Amino acid sequence: MNQEDLTKAIKALQKAGNITQTGVVDKRTADLMTRPRCGNTDDFVDDSRGDSEYRYRRKRFTTGSSKWPKTNLTFRFINYTPDMPQATTRQLISDAFRVWSDATPLSFKEVVDSSADIMIQFASQYHSDGYPFDGKGMVLGHAFFPGNDKGGDTHFDDDENWTANSTDGVDLFMVAAHEFGHALGLAHSGDPSALMYPWYMGFEGKFKLPEDDLRGIISLYGSGEKDRYLPEKDKIKVSMIPDSKRPPIIKPYDIDPTEKPKIKGKSNEPPDPCKSHIDALTVIRTEIFIFIGKWFWRMDSRKLIPNPVEIHQFWYGLPKEVEKIDAVFERPDSKIVFFSGDRYWVFNGNHRTNNFPQEGRPLTEFNIPADVKNIDAAFVWGYNMRTYLVSGDMYWKMNDNNTFVEYDYPRDMRTWKGVPVPVDAAFKDLDGKTFFFQETDFYEFYDMKMQVKPGYPKTFARHWLQCPEAQKVAAAPMISTVSVVNDENNVSSSVALQSHILLVLLLFYKLIVY
Repeated sequence: MNQEDLTKAIKALQKAGNITQTGVVDKRTADLMTRPRCGNTDDFVDDSRGDSEYRYRRKRFTTGSSKWPKTNLTFRFINYTPDMPQATTRQLISDAFRVWSDATPLSFKEVVDSSADIMIQFASQYHSDGYPFDGKGMVLGHAFFPGNDKGGDTHFDDDENWTANSTDGVDLFMVAAHEFGHALGLAHSGDPSALMYPWYMGFEGKFKLPEDDLRGIISLYGSGEKDRYLPEKDKIKVSMIPDSKRPPIIKPYDIDPTEKPKIKGKSNEPPDPCKSHIDALTVIRTEIFIFIGKWFWRMDSRKLIPNPVEIHQFWYGLPKEVEKIDAVFERPDSKIVFFSGDRYWVFNGNHRTNNFPQEGRPLTEFNIPADVKNIDAAFVWGYNMRTYLVSGDMYWKMNDNNTFVEYDYPRDMRTWKGVPVPVDAAFKDLDGKTFFFQETDFYEFYDMKMQVKPGYPKTFARHWLQCPEAQKVAAAPMISTVSVVNDENNVSSSVALQSHILLVLLLFYKLIVY
């Protein structure tokens, strides 16, 4: 991420929080970043138009692109938080629904079958919906707008300390009432006093639905009583958020009501990365992704992030037949290209691009000969910023648009002096350095001299993963950091604050889509 992108993201955050949009992390902005919040994105109406009424409306409630076509809704608990008795959880959830039913004709009934309109789940980290939680703190929950499949489903981060009627921990009632607003069709509000404001408000002893939220929900479903309609002069036009902004509907739940849902699979244990050969490795946005078999790990800076994820649980649209990733690279347009066997797939974020066939497309579409059965490595070379594909002792350079390989290829891998054949993976880090990988070793390449640097190979497990059994010691390549502009209040620009800023901006303003 460059400084221009970071400035835009900071302004987007400031816009959501009703802070003067300077693009600089001042004290108010930094304070906002430390507050826990909802995981749904902040989709406000564009205030680029000049009329003051339009800008004023942006600060008020907005609705999503859908609402329920009925008023009698059902919900089901997939599981419960261990932080309190189940009876307490059920009461708090019931109270949160009542916030909305008291203001509208809506009613909510608990059921035990999988046809419920709203599924309620406590989950940690990756939980098969494309929107992983981040551990304790920051993101508290998220919900899908009304619709089929996952529409209305509401998820709470199980790593939080959920409490009832207490200023300690995170008050489940307040978060649930907010998330159910999304499940009913309300987007985030720019009004800091609103329940649908993105940031956690904390426990309130005698909660009353704020006027902004009341107007929003009545605009969708009407009032529960005739005398509760707002005066005509107070009615505000509803700003519809485009369909592309709503959380994508992926697939329906398939849960047997008699079975305890499995949040994380335990039958297939991931391999030990310290004892495995990598299949593919690349940088996607600001993180290194390491693929081994059907699993992948992420590295942030020089630290391996625990809890690997199965590729099919995160990269939606890969066929089940794909058991490993042979190679992967990110295009200049931020699309991600996966290779497995003699086929490839293009992804936008963690979803297969629209109209791209699920079975993938053959390598021959790149003008690669039909007898090439797999790609060993794919990487963008920092020397000329062109994409290269490697298979066995041959390599190809792709054209500027990455649509096909150049006509005077393939060429012999011996051109890359000192690089072993065949390679398992290759990539360019954020500092522009080129690395090749084979089995347990890695090689740094001297681009200007077209040869491997002296002192290589080195052990991947020790130098990159800090595995204890390896013997050699050396510094792993650094991932570039993004500097934060300090303001007159001398807001800290420490590494910790930078990481926190990036987490907020990348998650909610989609400069990085996982």
